[in-house]
Order: sequence, then C-alpha cells, then structure tokens
Amino acid sequence: MGCGKSSVGRRLSGLTGHRFVDTDELVAQAEGRSIAEIFSRSGEDYFRELEQQSLENLVGVCGIVVSTGGGLVLRPANRQILKRIGIVAWLDASPDVLFERAMRSGKRPLLQTEDPRRTFEELLGVRRGLYEDTADFRIDSSGLSHDEAAQMLLEEALRRHRRF
Repeated sequence: MGCGKSSVGRRLSGLTGHRFVDTDELVAQAEGRSIAEIFSRSGEDYFRELEQQSLENLVGVCGIVVSTGGGLVLRPANRQILKRIGIVAWLDASPDVLFERAMRSGKRPLLQTEDPRRTFEELLGVRRGLYEDTADFRIDSSGLSHDEAAQMLLEEALRRHRRF
C-alpha cells in the first residue's frame, strides 16, 4: 500500500509494450462498484475471493504487467498463483514513505480507522514477510521517481529472466 504499484506498473508496461493489468481494477469492473464499496457492503473476505478469481484468470496470459493489491499475498494460494504467472517483484519503500503515500488518496478502506498509522503498521508487519517470501526480488522506491522504479524493475526482471 503506497509503494506505487499501479503508477510504476503502468510505466513498466510502457517500457515493455506489455498490457498493464491491475487486479483491483479487474475486481471493480467485474462487480460494477469501487473497491471501497465492495469492502463496506460485502466485506474483506468477499473482496479477497474476487481478487483470487481475478488473479487465477491471469495464469497463462502472456505479455502482461500485473499490479496487485497489497493484501493479495495473505492467501497462500495467491502466492502460488503469482509464481505461476511470472517473475514477482516486490516494490517497497520505507514505512514512513509508504504511509504518507497511502494516506494521500484517502481511498484506502483498510485505513479508515481511528488510528490509521497503527493500522498501517500492523498490516505492514503481517505482510512484509509474505512479500519477502513471495518475491523474486525487491526494489526500494523510497527515493525513486515512478520512471526510475520502472526502469529498475525492468532491468532486474530481464537479468533474472536470462537465468531461465
């Protein structure tokens, strides 16, 4: 949350010529309502089911750059599906940078709490190890522009792809 997955993913898509796919956008389109509305009316469990279905539909699709919601890694099945789709990059930043960025939009359903900072830190604490276990590599975007982060992702993905 707040690392720039969608913005950097779009730029990476432009660099590669691959189609950009955002799982949150897929879920919202399939439901005909926003992520915030899905969370508020149907709950997080329902959203996670839709999210997993959207991810499963991407297995075997070539030429895509996928951006996922930050909580997608909470389900072990999703972590396996990500590996089947392709190289998994963890776009990270310092906790302070992530929180500041996440709060900019005001559209983060999980941060609509009495103490958003504490909630953010708890979420990050649970997810950080899962990101590390799932990712093939990590890029720290704290001091990078979206273009710089996309270029770094591309270079590292190409380096890793050559190993196969």
